Amino acid sequence: MRWVRYIAIAIVNGFGVVIGIIWVAVPTTVAQPSLNYQLALSARQPEAETPQSLSELYKLRDRLKVQLDNLAKTSDSAPFPAELWKSAIHRQQSQTLTQQLQNVQIQIQREEIAKNNWDQAAKLAAQAAEIGRTSNPSSATWEQSQRLWQWAIDTLRLIPHGSFLTDRAIDKTIEYQGNLSVATYEMQVARSIEKVRAEEEEIRERGRKEQEKKEFARREIERKEQEKKDRARKELERQEFQRQELARKELERQEAARKELERQEFEKQELARKELERQEFEKQELARKELERQEAARKELERQELEKQELAREELERQELEKQELARQELERQELARQELARQELERQELERNQQATSQPAPESTATPTPAPVTPAASPPNFFFAGDTNRDGQINDQDEAGKEQWSLSKGALILFNDRNNDRGKIPTWKQTKVSAPRRAAMLSQVNLTLSENFKTSQLFITADSIASPHISVFQKTGDGWQPVDISGAKPLVFSTNIVLGVEAKQFADRNWNGTVNLKATAQNNGQEIASTTIQMGVSPWMIAPNTAPVTEVQVSDRGSVNSEFISQLKQAVEPTGAKVKILQGDRTWMQDNQKNGYVQLPEKSDLRQFNVALKSNSEPEKNPPVKSTQDRDLKVFKIGNPRSLDPVSQWSDGYGNLQVTPPIPGHPMGRVYYGNSGNASFNPEVLDFIQAQRIQGPPVDIDTSWLLTRQVDEIINFIPTQTPGRYVMAIASPEAGVKLLEELEGRGYGDVRINRGLSTQTTVSAALKNRALIQHNLYLQQQKLNPIIEKLKREFLLGDDQIIQVPVMFGYSGYAWWPNMVNSVPVNGKLLVSNPRGPMIDGVDYTQERLRQLLLPAGVSVSFLDDRYYQELKGNVQSATNTVRKPEERPFWQSLPNNLARY
Repeated sequence: MRWVRYIAIAIVNGFGVVIGIIWVAVPTTVAQPSLNYQLALSARQPEAETPQSLSELYKLRDRLKVQLDNLAKTSDSAPFPAELWKSAIHRQQSQTLTQQLQNVQIQIQREEIAKNNWDQAAKLAAQAAEIGRTSNPSSATWEQSQRLWQWAIDTLRLIPHGSFLTDRAIDKTIEYQGNLSVATYEMQVARSIEKVRAEEEEIRERGRKEQEKKEFARREIERKEQEKKDRARKELERQEFQRQELARKELERQEAARKELERQEFEKQELARKELERQEFEKQELARKELERQEAARKELERQELEKQELAREELERQELEKQELARQELERQELARQELARQELERQELERNQQATSQPAPESTATPTPAPVTPAASPPNFFFAGDTNRDGQINDQDEAGKEQWSLSKGALILFNDRNNDRGKIPTWKQTKVSAPRRAAMLSQVNLTLSENFKTSQLFITADSIASPHISVFQKTGDGWQPVDISGAKPLVFSTNIVLGVEAKQFADRNWNGTVNLKATAQNNGQEIASTTIQMGVSPWMIAPNTAPVTEVQVSDRGSVNSEFISQLKQAVEPTGAKVKILQGDRTWMQDNQKNGYVQLPEKSDLRQFNVALKSNSEPEKNPPVKSTQDRDLKVFKIGNPRSLDPVSQWSDGYGNLQVTPPIPGHPMGRVYYGNSGNASFNPEVLDFIQAQRIQGPPVDIDTSWLLTRQVDEIINFIPTQTPGRYVMAIASPEAGVKLLEELEGRGYGDVRINRGLSTQTTVSAALKNRALIQHNLYLQQQKLNPIIEKLKREFLLGDDQIIQVPVMFGYSGYAWWPNMVNSVPVNGKLLVSNPRGPMIDGVDYTQERLRQLLLPAGVSVSFLDDRYYQELKGNVQSATNTVRKPEERPFWQSLPNNLARY
């Protein structure tokens, strides 16, 4: 049958050629000239001047224009009326030349049209020929070529009759018509071939479908057979599932009963804790009122006699320390009593469970939560279980003593090691599935050493129920670190020298004191034959003060608006040995983004330090953690949830509002202070977290309700001096700002500009004439700043020689009226300060010079930065940057005062 198709194709092809020739019959080859054009050509021209090309027409047109110009000059020079006959002749000649020029211009226009059409037709023909040379062209390709050839022919027909290109257009039209016939023929052939191929494909498709139909029938038979087998298998599985489900529900019922008992016990402990907190708050409130009364009496004595005032102040401080010591001892006594009651209650419950276990068959393994406080007991013989209790970086027999009772000064430490990379999901401590540790180096080691007598025993590790959700335990095996079941359901891999690693999923907070009791138990045939317990605690999170050395300064690249600021920042920072990290597209106020801190862990003959950053909760999807180039293992965590604050207090939770002092008496690692704006203080969850660390608290609140940003770093900053361990406190002083202006006017500089280049630019005299602004700042000094200074002296035990009052002025809404020099950044002996844009006196910024004079006794080097962009946004240098600082070199447990060492 196939040869019949080829004969049919040949007949169709022949028919197509004839149709193509007929279809493209040659019409009128070129356009007929218009009447005007014919008339134009009929104008008389000398035979010698007949042009033969477009360029000759251009020359003829130019020659006629010259003749007309010459004729016009000749006619204008006729002097006598007697020669009027010559003027008539000239006029007739001018008309003849004008008519010839018009005819030439008409012919030029027609020739230009002809040339454009000729070029367009050639371009279309070239495109058609290129398409025809395509390998294996389809019918659509030949159809496109056919259209282009027809378009080229139609374009040639637009060439005017009688033009220079008329004869060539006729020849080219005949040529293109031949090509059009070929394209038409090839299109018909391609269509015929495509039709045959489509028919063959249809036959193959029918055969394939028939084969698929047979295959489907075969598979259907197999499927039905398999369904029978599956139904039988599922029935067996269903019966097995029902049996397992009954067993699971029984286990769940038992587990629910156990959890209910734990919940009730937790509620009892929580009620007791809240009652203690209430009593403590009442005591502190009474003590505060007593201190205020005593402070008023002390001020009265100061006014009467300076020497008596100094003695009275020292006596008051001694009395206050004694009261605090008595209060602490009372708290310790109450806490020990509470722990003793809780221990007795848990021992009673443990005894009841043991009695039940002896009367009923017990499961193969049972989780035994360890109580929070444990009674010291010696380890059974040949059953050593301990961590680095004495914090000397190694585990040996010396770590037996005191291992059951953890405190800030003694006991094995655990590191926070958040392994959760996806911070948009549930927190690490809420995840029930435990994977291998991300960094084994951050595990706190615990050793379990046994004799061969325990070779046939099963070994279990359990944790108390309160701490178990917050820690993970791993066992070091030949296959690496393996998770340990701390519920007591699954035994350890037996070895006579077992190495365990412990990590914390979170720090101590308002819900957990950060301690865990780990119990090691050996069992034979379900009976306990040996056990011992250790207590461990999470290494507290601490903030490095502004006086600590800097390793890195971080700033956000805002484009051209802060490019000069970044350039000056790099010039000031890099010579100090610190790095500048520029972040693209991050938040403007880097200080609010995260608070960089650290944790410590003992190591043999050394101290291990880890950077850990407290991340802001605001806009988490736009607020990724800032990783330090100095520490690729930076840990990041968050506290609580974002708060919905009113627009006035929207910056209260920024971490510029959370600062720490350098080491002060009673707080060798510094003390945290924050801004309190009244109804919207700093995030209470974070403050409770700081308090739970017990190192840099209790936090001191500073009244910032009058500031636009509500942030304490706008008014207070601690600056290191050249003397190691000494510092000064810079505090904003509106009164000093007013006195600076009055001093300038008194010296005859009232017309000098201040706030140069800012939206608040004015003169010294104009500022002083704004009595409302002056009175507002004097009011802030008397009612806000002076009480703050007295509180800081009392809480931080500062002397007047340690306080520097920096001239600042504030607008009515609480923003810095000129760039705030207190909001600065100390970097390795250099202070990065906002350029105050003060009055220029003899080429020197008077306000800058005043700050240099104030800091001169401290030996501080100052670099002023152009932060105009940030000033207009109501912020300055410290708000715009963040720093990574070196941790304290001395271990915190060796620096604790007596009132913290026992906690």
